Amino acid sequence: MKVVIVGGAHAAVACAIKTRTEYPDSEIVLYERQKSIGFAAQNIPRYLLGHQDFSYLFNEQTKAQLENLKIQVYTQTVVVELNLGVKKIKVFDLSQELEEEVTYDKLVLAMGSSPSLPLAQGYVGKNFFIIKRADEAEKLKKFMQEAHSVLIVGGGAIGTELAQVMSARGIETTLLHSSSHLLHNYLDEAVSDRVRKSLEESGVTVFTDEIVHSITEEADEQSVRKSSHIQTQKGKQFVADGVIYATGFLPNSFLVAEQLDLGDKGAIVVNDYLQTSQEDVFAVGDCATTQVKNMKTAHYLSHASDALRQGEIAAFNLRKPQRKIPATQSTYKFILGSRHILAVTGLNLAKAQSEGFAAAIVSIRDVVVDTHDYVYSWLVYEKKTHKILGYQCFGNVEGIAEQADLISLAIQNDMTIESLEYSDFHFRTTYNNPQSFVKRLADEVRIKER
Repeated sequence: MKVVIVGGAHAAVACAIKTRTEYPDSEIVLYERQKSIGFAAQNIPRYLLGHQDFSYLFNEQTKAQLENLKIQVYTQTVVVELNLGVKKIKVFDLSQELEEEVTYDKLVLAMGSSPSLPLAQGYVGKNFFIIKRADEAEKLKKFMQEAHSVLIVGGGAIGTELAQVMSARGIETTLLHSSSHLLHNYLDEAVSDRVRKSLEESGVTVFTDEIVHSITEEADEQSVRKSSHIQTQKGKQFVADGVIYATGFLPNSFLVAEQLDLGDKGAIVVNDYLQTSQEDVFAVGDCATTQVKNMKTAHYLSHASDALRQGEIAAFNLRKPQRKIPATQSTYKFILGSRHILAVTGLNLAKAQSEGFAAAIVSIRDVVVDTHDYVYSWLVYEKKTHKILGYQCFGNVEGIAEQADLISLAIQNDMTIESLEYSDFHFRTTYNNPQSFVKRLADEVRIKER
């Protein structure tokens, strides 16, 4: 069996390694357009803070390690054409400028995603940054060495983390977000307010409900430098040394748009076995749809841990469908500067209600003994059954993200808050209230439902 994998990030590498494990005699070929494989965009904030060197941007698996597993890895190679009807692809070697036609038995599409730039068309200023590749992170780090100010467009996961990074490095930072509250795809408003307060306390200026109308670059009359200018639809003007655009991603599915079924935001539709509308073609990672627990339809979700799961499970199913992928709970951990941690899983209240649940939310605050350290927790649940639908936590206590992992497992198994309430958890000697956070949340649910 010859398996061709298009892409070289999380999902692709996971799929290649698991394929070798499951099918020792298979021929595995991986194509990646960048110079290296295994780039981890999630590591960019720590790299920009100066905590890690450039190699930290890549996962531990290298090209040489995959080749030691007898996986053929071609970097700086672009897939230019896919002919799925006859199981052939065309690839172009950028270093040698050679084109080649390749056949396959099974094809795994792990083409990833590209930054969404709907408001910046035509703007190509020198100090305009999008953060997706290693070279872009390196370019931004050089900019940070001289910059005094920066504008960040987008208050989602990337924008909020980068805002904290820029401010921590002494750069005057302004964050513009189009929605009414930050991280609106993940958080309910009360949780988002905590994030905003954290940003503002670290020196970031935040503007919500601001949609960018135009971005221009103009010469500074006082020096040879140029400055970046943003005008919003409300007419507000913002000026800084540079602009970081962080408005999310879109799937790289254009090569198969006429050959495979596409879904949310143009992502490739897959079934529970990660097969596309052609059974010998699989799609994983940022280019594929994802089924979210307690949501009626599959969605586009850029999520590293899901990419790893999808890559491995696709490998299991290459010869025949045998292992279904569980729905995701969309579990995330965000590091906000040096002080705060945010973790989420499942649906927020707004999403739960939009999916037809009669849902409600409760919250608690935990405080560590003899300190000012704290954790806020919010639980989203179904009113009638007390089924757990989602969880969000925010605080400055190390390890709180593990609470989201626990609730993720509970959501996956359709558990109620009462079924967790008296589970055997360790005694929390460091907290003012030693009862488990789920016990306290269960109490709040009962109080609210009286």
